[in-house]
Amino acid sequence: MWRPVALLLVLAGAGTGAAAFGGCGEADEPAARQTATTQSGAIELTVVYDDGAGRKTSGALTCRGSDQRAEGALAGRASAAELCAQARGIAELLTTKPDRRRMCTQIYGGPETAHVTGTIDGKKVDRHFTRTNGCEIADFTRASGLLQP
Repeated sequence: MWRPVALLLVLAGAGTGAAAFGGCGEADEPAARQTATTQSGAIELTVVYDDGAGRKTSGALTCRGSDQRAEGALAGRASAAELCAQARGIAELLTTKPDRRRMCTQIYGGPETAHVTGTIDGKKVDRHFTRTNGCEIADFTRASGLLQP
């Protein structure tokens, strides 16, 4: 039984595979839609996105009370307030390393990578994102509002 399922996953492709494995992450995306303006603490993030073909872009996000700024590749994607809310909603994902023991489907989602550094509420952020298996695809998808140019 396991082989047909694996074949189906490979045939499904990265786009639909990512949707199918949205539950592989820590929590669902709607939590990322909270408003950051009513929550305390500062967010200072730098995001470097690599499309896998040699093109890198970077952006910065600052969220300190009413001072909310998105610069570089993050500017113009959404309002700074929306990006601050997204970052706050996935703070745990950004501030923790993935559990090395989690079981992940072996599906390849593409060569794209991203590296997010900085702080959220004083907690260090140093998180790498790839699309090399089902768990990483799910994490990448959850953070996609901040990652893709």
